[in-house]
Amino acid sequence: MALICCLIVVLLLAIATVLFRQYYPNTTWISAFYASAILLLGGYGDLFGNFENITTIPWWLQTFALGLSLAGTAFVGVLYAVLTESLLSSKFQFVKQRPPVPQQNHIVIVGLGRVGQQVALLLQQFKQTVVGVTLQPDINSTILPDLPIITGNIDRSLAQANLTTAKSVIIVTDDEMLNLEVALMVQAIDPQLDLVIRTSGQRLSQHLTKTLPTARVLGMQTVSAEVFAGAAFGENILNLFHIDRQTILVTEYTIETGDTLDRLLLAEAAYGYGVVPILHQRNPRPAILMPTDDILLAHGDRLVVLATTESLRRIDIGDPYPKSWQVEVELAMTAESTFEGANIIGRISGCSLRTARDLMENLPRILDIPLYQHQAQRLVRALEQLRVKAKIIPITSGRLRQRSVGVASQNENRPQVIFNLRNKLI
Repeated sequence: MALICCLIVVLLLAIATVLFRQYYPNTTWISAFYASAILLLGGYGDLFGNFENITTIPWWLQTFALGLSLAGTAFVGVLYAVLTESLLSSKFQFVKQRPPVPQQNHIVIVGLGRVGQQVALLLQQFKQTVVGVTLQPDINSTILPDLPIITGNIDRSLAQANLTTAKSVIIVTDDEMLNLEVALMVQAIDPQLDLVIRTSGQRLSQHLTKTLPTARVLGMQTVSAEVFAGAAFGENILNLFHIDRQTILVTEYTIETGDTLDRLLLAEAAYGYGVVPILHQRNPRPAILMPTDDILLAHGDRLVVLATTESLRRIDIGDPYPKSWQVEVELAMTAESTFEGANIIGRISGCSLRTARDLMENLPRILDIPLYQHQAQRLVRALEQLRVKAKIIPITSGRLRQRSVGVASQNENRPQVIFNLRNKLI
């Protein structure tokens, strides 16, 4: 069709040029050609728009010029349409096609606002299979181009998202009532599906927790409040995440002389304050990920930990959990075990090397230094590898007994999620 229209336009242009040159002797071939082109582009009024009687051009040629304008409008309009369609088609070809909706073991994100987009980006960085659901039918194609997106009616969108085989659903639209409605719809489709719901009001969060006890309801104001509370202790809050119904803050410390972490073993900081050290750096040395418990913190050290607001509070006021365990060393099999065992005791417990050697030369004997349970267990395992028989015992006498009063009840209140997370990371 484009080729036929072009041929007709060229033919009309040639005929009009010849006629105007022949019946209008005062013009030239170029002027006749331009006049014909103007008529084909709908410019009849530009040439014959005045009210003067045109006697130099016959009436039938003026009528032909009018027909030429009408024909040009039709055929050139077809060419414009074909060209526009071609340009749009080429534009759509340049836009990257989104991947198909996954069939199983994927995460569905309902709501692709600012929060939903950030959640999708983080999950993609974690190598998770994600599909987005939005009520906006005209979502920008450049937003999350690698994410399969379902648009339109929420009922049809949830049906297309393969919820029965999904791993979890995250509902983060800006409308709280819509979040509740979608949550109930998802619960009706698959009651066992993991649900994460975004809310703003504390009262609605409480109602949702009662209505959907298996869902994880995250109040944006509550989470933000914990971040501000953590930052109020003067530390640098790098990030946060939610696990086991608790908010975990990624906090950065710079050790200064005289603060509550100065001259502490990393084990004492971890078990005493209920944090998980994930990075330690002492200039000019490079940073160490998942550092060992034997590092002695000093002035200028950079330490990044996972902590709750309760842990940050304890660090701020210097209120560690009490140490309630000791290690009893019973027997060293060889002289080498005696020598190396003293080194291990000094490194893990933090006592002086002289104290550790005096202990190993007078067995059996109890190490007169209180330890945390995980610290004591690690020391016993390390001694057993050196063929040294040892065991952990609770503190039961004297001053140490008084220090252990209430330890059992306090241990129950520890943020156990921190220690569980630490074990997983290690």
